[in-house]
Amino acid sequence: MREQIQQLIADGRTEEALDLLEKTSQDAVLLKARYNNGKKQYNMGMIDFSEWNRIQNQVNYAALELAGSGSSPVLTTVPAQPDPVAPPVNGNGTSRKAFISYSHKDQEVAKKVTQFLESNQIDVVIDDDDLSAGQQIMEFIQQSIRNCDAVVTIVSAHSLQSGWVGQESVSVMYAVWLADTKFIPVRLDDVAFDIDFQIAAQEGLNQKIEELDAKLAKLRQLGGNTSAFDDDRNRLFELKNNLGKIIQRLNSVKTVDISGPNFEINMPKVLSSILAK
Repeated sequence: MREQIQQLIADGRTEEALDLLEKTSQDAVLLKARYNNGKKQYNMGMIDFSEWNRIQNQVNYAALELAGSGSSPVLTTVPAQPDPVAPPVNGNGTSRKAFISYSHKDQEVAKKVTQFLESNQIDVVIDDDDLSAGQQIMEFIQQSIRNCDAVVTIVSAHSLQSGWVGQESVSVMYAVWLADTKFIPVRLDDVAFDIDFQIAAQEGLNQKIEELDAKLAKLRQLGGNTSAFDDDRNRLFELKNNLGKIIQRLNSVKTVDISGPNFEINMPKVLSSILAK
């Protein structure tokens, strides 16, 4: 049963997975109702794609939990739908491709990682070079993760507090669990192992959400439309809820230190991991 539901969700057949799960769990009825309601709202134009995608993500996660997966992945993305277009490539013809996930505050390091990998014949996908004008950011992230052999996540105090990198992190974990995508975290500091950082990060996220909520409330009072900023709020809220699981995941795998002089020493290890079968 677990394997069937897992495969159905991986194939983008959530409704069939819920039908199957309904035979063994009454809670599946509630999940099914939530999924159907979200689908109806999306088809009627009452919610946008990002909100519909978020509902699907949450339903898929809950369904896998009910199925008794026996693991604790953070599942918030749906990698099953076929891509309308494959993400751009850099043209070096290599059969190995890596997606770089990072905070823009760590952009210089991301460029350095990109240059190192490309100089060693790895085809790198990174938003600065490959995100098309007008393309939805989350769509780009999902496509890139699905179409790459490995995801190199640059972990730092900046990235762990970034809503976008948080979504990339949970998307990576989903892809690693259901597909053959390598998760290769590299770090610039030790904050992922510091409980004081996690406390401070949670406090900071709470403050950001409170400040944004106050601004959204003021905008509504003035008769403005908040939909352009609702996604920002959702990303922060989901990161707040998932930060502990992201850090738990990072602590359960080998994280390579590429800070300062360690870059030249340890990046060859990252390269070997990407090339390994």
